[in-house]
Amino acid sequence: MDDMTFEQMKQAKEYFHATAMTIPGVHGTSIGIKRVRGAPTGRLAICVHIGRKRALDGIAPEHQIPLEIDGFPTDVIEHAPIIRCEAKSERRAMYEDNGKYRPLVGGAKLSAGFSFGTLGCIVAKPDGSCYALSAAHVLGEVGTTVYQPAKVKCDEIGATAESMDCSQMDAAIASLDYYQDAGLARIREIGAISGTGEVGKDQLPYPVAKRGASTGLSFGSVVAVCYSGLAANLEQFQDMLFIDGRDEAFVDHGDSGAAVVHPIDEDNNLVLGLLWGKAPDTNRVGVATPIDRITAALGVRVLTRDDPVRPSGETLLGRFEAFLGETERGKAYWDAYAHNRIYFRHIFHQVPRLAATWRKMPVAEMIEALRQAMQDPDTVIPMYIGSRETEDVMWDLYEALGSYLQKNHQHMLQQQAASFCRLVCGNIGNSWRNALHGIALQDVHLND
Repeated sequence: MDDMTFEQMKQAKEYFHATAMTIPGVHGTSIGIKRVRGAPTGRLAICVHIGRKRALDGIAPEHQIPLEIDGFPTDVIEHAPIIRCEAKSERRAMYEDNGKYRPLVGGAKLSAGFSFGTLGCIVAKPDGSCYALSAAHVLGEVGTTVYQPAKVKCDEIGATAESMDCSQMDAAIASLDYYQDAGLARIREIGAISGTGEVGKDQLPYPVAKRGASTGLSFGSVVAVCYSGLAANLEQFQDMLFIDGRDEAFVDHGDSGAAVVHPIDEDNNLVLGLLWGKAPDTNRVGVATPIDRITAALGVRVLTRDDPVRPSGETLLGRFEAFLGETERGKAYWDAYAHNRIYFRHIFHQVPRLAATWRKMPVAEMIEALRQAMQDPDTVIPMYIGSRETEDVMWDLYEALGSYLQKNHQHMLQQQAASFCRLVCGNIGNSWRNALHGIALQDVHLND
């Protein structure tokens, strides 16, 4: 079929869509390969998605699906209205991959809010910053804390940065606050990502694969495009990819956000879309948003195997490590942080006294002050963090942490924590660089 004829077919489908949705049991339309007795004919047809097929003699004439629409053949696809394949405590798949993957990799389990889903792939902004891509109903509203795999403090990877949940797409990205450049251009069990692609009209049925947190690696085919309709919750969706696993289970609750790819070989896999829905009466039917629509809307590109890995010195943590490495004291601070950051995050989550202290801290303001210091060591150590004096914040934090470290015989860490606390409190108003190099504030004023 040439491009002009296909455009005419799309227009005919779109024109018929409103009429089709008035037919009892119909919940969507698409363009796909016509099947006769279950076998593909190789011809495109305007497909009508219906909950249950009925004998023609039991259907009123005005509710019968025509054999042709503007000269294009029709077909019927039977399945229940689409639902989101979200996973909550009362709706779990039999299998869940609870593995902790560092570096982060596509196909891993993500947890946020009250549900979990799947990390589709890593994407990048024009400035080179990397993000985890998943479904919007998995990552939740902007600012939601995101974990991999479980909702415990030491599994935190970042927060939802942008979210788009509408009829056109169900997609969101999460910042990688703790693993800036750790995301690999790879999907677990599938292989390296070599680019993105779209399903052409002459390629149906188009073989695909996905790796989800609930069903693992599964295979199917995109059998229809331009799939629009009404989901079970009465929300509309438009121009999606319709996937059929045929005799295999392709998707289940918890697979939302998985990347749908066209597998070529271990080093070449094209991302086609992002999985978000399924038919509740069968695990073989999946629905995905085309990837190019998502990347355009979010202003990102899918990270591929050909993307160069940024040198450590160009990353935020890399620059901070280089800055601290300018002095022996700074090297000791960096070693204490690098070797024990997971330990610190774990105890502040698990130890009741530390957790209570942390909840009283101006956490957002503390993180922002530290981020500014990492970006520019000539930033001045502030007198206040939020509405509290910096000195009070630091010593309250050390009092709880120091007592715990002493009790658990972590004397070296206790000494480093005390040293850092004295460094900050003794240099309020001075720059981080001067503080690290032992240049007192009065010496700065004398040189001026």
